[in-house]
Amino acid sequence: MIRSLCLIVMLAATPVMAAPMVAWDAAENGDPSTYRIEGLSLRLASNKDEAGSTVPVLTVRARGLAPFVVRGEPGFPDASARFAVGVFDPKADGPQVLFTTFSGGAHCCNRLVLAERKGGAWSLVDLGIWDGDGLQTVPVDVDGDGVVDFVLVDNEFLYIFSSYAGSWPPPMILNVVDGKVSDVSAAPRFRRIFLRDMEKAKAQCAAGSTGACAGYVADAARTGRFDAAWPFMLAHYDRSFAWTYPMRCLGRAVDGNCKGRELKPKDFPQSLRWFLEDDGYLPKNPRG
Repeated sequence: MIRSLCLIVMLAATPVMAAPMVAWDAAENGDPSTYRIEGLSLRLASNKDEAGSTVPVLTVRARGLAPFVVRGEPGFPDASARFAVGVFDPKADGPQVLFTTFSGGAHCCNRLVLAERKGGAWSLVDLGIWDGDGLQTVPVDVDGDGVVDFVLVDNEFLYIFSSYAGSWPPPMILNVVDGKVSDVSAAPRFRRIFLRDMEKAKAQCAAGSTGACAGYVADAARTGRFDAAWPFMLAHYDRSFAWTYPMRCLGRAVDGNCKGRELKPKDFPQSLRWFLEDDGYLPKNPRG
């Protein structure tokens, strides 16, 4: 199946104007299905991996270059993916292809990759695996600096201080420049994103949600309002909430496992403060 699309990616200074991602489903849209956008030919098809799982496969073709194949996450029962064509890396040669696939399951996981050209060859930029709904719209340049901002959420907050449903992960913002991914969440220019999230989290924290209180304080740390948010959290988190809060690793952590002594927190506030320091939201207290 051949389909021609005119996809306009609006790199505006507000995420509200973002265009939707193009959705492909093997059962509904054809297997294979080919799209022609911005001089690129994009072929979406299903395949099987070694375990027999269905895998969405993207093949990108551009004039003068060898075909570039990107394999997505195994899903079920039919292969599906979302993609967009645009300028997501200002240093790349020509438009890039943003490709996201979902592994299936209650929450996890969305893999986000970027196929881009430079120096006459394709390369793959891996933006990681993300829980939740993933990208539903095309990322835009939020702060107007000429670089597209991937506004996601900090998955480190999931299941740490509450269940998945009770967790409140704060925003996480990534940039891709010259094929390199950087976390720019702490940049002051994104303060308004965290202020918006902070007000929503505050309302849930006030209702006694411990997970929301964690997200609220994290947002506050990004906006310079930590000192005011901390007493509010202390006054509203649920002291009766039964949860095993994360310990602090005094050694080196490898693949999530501590290779040294661990400190058990006395309560939620102490565990939260340690976590915020270790995750880069707060400077580390030299006294521990």
